[in-house]
Amino acid sequence: MRAALTDIRLLTRGDIEAFDANRVTQQAVAYNLAVLGEAARALSPELRDRYPNVPWRALIGQRNIVVHEYHSLDVENLWKIATKDTPRLDEQLSDIEAAERGRS
Repeated sequence: MRAALTDIRLLTRGDIEAFDANRVTQQAVAYNLAVLGEAARALSPELRDRYPNVPWRALIGQRNIVVHEYHSLDVENLWKIATKDTPRLDEQLSDIEAAERGRS
């Protein structure tokens, strides 16, 4: 999940106008959102339950939208998710990794 977040961060280094003009970048961001959702779905329910503040259902739901409704993806919504939502998720995953190391 962290690799997908890194890729999204790198793909959205520019501004929304550059993102809007580059379909390949949009597709790469969408792919990485699908990866995040698939990875979230693969986590154990117990782990997800320990961290209810993470929007697991939204991640999984976004994956479903990207995969099944790719023909109608909204560029502005992709940009918002990539630039506003994923940085917070990255922080949450970092906290989870630290907490889970402490549980071992």
